[in-house]
Amino acid sequence: MARAWEVPGLRPRARFRDAAGRVVLTRWREMMSYLPGTLLGEDVEELHAMRVSSRRLRAAMDAFSAAFPRASFRRHLRVIKEVTDTLGTARDLDVTIAGLEALLPEMAPEERPGVEGLIARFREERRREDAAIAALFARLEREEYPARFERWVHRHTGVDADELAPAPPASS
Repeated sequence: MARAWEVPGLRPRARFRDAAGRVVLTRWREMMSYLPGTLLGEDVEELHAMRVSSRRLRAAMDAFSAAFPRASFRRHLRVIKEVTDTLGTARDLDVTIAGLEALLPEMAPEERPGVEGLIARFREERRREDAAIAALFARLEREEYPARFERWVHRHTGVDADELAPAPPASS
């Protein structure tokens, strides 16, 4: 599992809003750092790391919800939940496929065709999930969501994302 990024400038006596901004923006940048590898689709661990990071972001947002206006917080949390759910569906298929593949060497030859057919079906579903992930992030990019999210956090906490972790690469 991907290790959580350190939160730059987080101090024990930090103001709540400052801590909120630093943690939420760091978790956001951490999650988005896995986007290129997730979209490339060559390594299932990239998607897994992105999903884990999205769950960390959701937890951070829940912990610091009081730092943000309720209505806008709910809208942003819904988007992050959509990301987590979309990634989760793909991750569940990755785990299922790997589990079934691990069973194949131990199976009797007459049992293999059914399991191999199931694996093929799950691989096709997984390809559709790749398309769903790409479509979700293409939509978010069209809506300029990444920049809007960072501006929203800055507006309510005063923390500037540029003083934290490096910006994630733009998706293409």
